[in-house]
Amino acid sequence: MKLVITTPEMLEDIIKSSVDIAIQEYYSKKELAKTRKKHYTIKETALELKVSTLTVRNYIDKGILQAFKIGNRILITNESLEKSMNEVKSARYKR
Repeated sequence: MKLVITTPEMLEDIIKSSVDIAIQEYYSKKELAKTRKKHYTIKETALELKVSTLTVRNYIDKGILQAFKIGNRILITNESLEKSMNEVKSARYKR
C-alpha cells in the first residue's frame, strides 16, 4: 500500500475531477441508451396506445404503424410508434 500526502485543496480537486468524469460517463451512457432503437411487440404497443392487440394489427394493415417481422414475431420500432401516435389519437376519435 502506498501512502500519499496531499493538501486539502489537492484532495478536493482530485475528488471533483473524479466526480465530474463519473457524471459525464453516466450521462453519455444515458444518451446512448436513448439513441438505441427499442422495439415493441404487438402486446407492448397495445398497452402503450391503450388499445387492443387487434386494433394494433389493424393499424399495421392500414399502414398507420410500420412493423417488421422477425421469425414469428412482429416488432414495431419506437420511432414508428412515436411518429404514428398523433395519427392514432386522431383516428381513434374520428367517427
